[in-house]
Amino acid sequence: GAQNQWAGWRGQRHPIILLHCPPWFRLGTLMRWMLRASPWHPHALDVARFTEQAASLEETTSLAQLPRLGSVCDLTQAEAGACQVAWTLRGEIRSGNHGQEPWLCLCASVVLPVACQRCLNRLSQTVTIDRWFRLVADEATALAQDDDSEEDLLALSASFDAVGLLEDELLLALPLILQHPDCQPPTSPALVDDLPHPFAALAALKRPQGG
Repeated sequence: GAQNQWAGWRGQRHPIILLHCPPWFRLGTLMRWMLRASPWHPHALDVARFTEQAASLEETTSLAQLPRLGSVCDLTQAEAGACQVAWTLRGEIRSGNHGQEPWLCLCASVVLPVACQRCLNRLSQTVTIDRWFRLVADEATALAQDDDSEEDLLALSASFDAVGLLEDELLLALPLILQHPDCQPPTSPALVDDLPHPFAALAALKRPQGG
């Protein structure tokens, strides 16, 4: 028991224990901690600095942290906490029509449990994202360039919510019709009208711009 307890404390390398270690050991351990720690917070990302440094994030986020997406899924609260979205975000600077342009690439993949719109049983729907976004000075610039731009535009921010962007894009990537490939259409036309459509309130789920 005491040996196992000490093994646990040793594995965690508590600061109190580090104070009694040789200076060379403390310095090496602290440097490893600093290298592992990410300076980027996915809910408050300085995207200008992120793209300038060609930085990247590799994250997993549970559906419990994505309530708008979770609301269109067929799962319990416990299942929402266990269902994980694997995603990455990376930035870079490119030479373009507007000079040196900051860009973000968002990639994500998740299998979502949803209700089939025909049989109403559970369906496992794979959703993936692989999109690039060009960053502009502000929302006004994004609106001004939107009509003439072929790429997706985002406004620069010192506290950009990358998790909010992830949730938006996953909602937009969901198919309009969710059903099993082998499901037969209902025999009653009245039943077709009564089937729930989980995207009827998609506009309400979409985050307001500029938030």
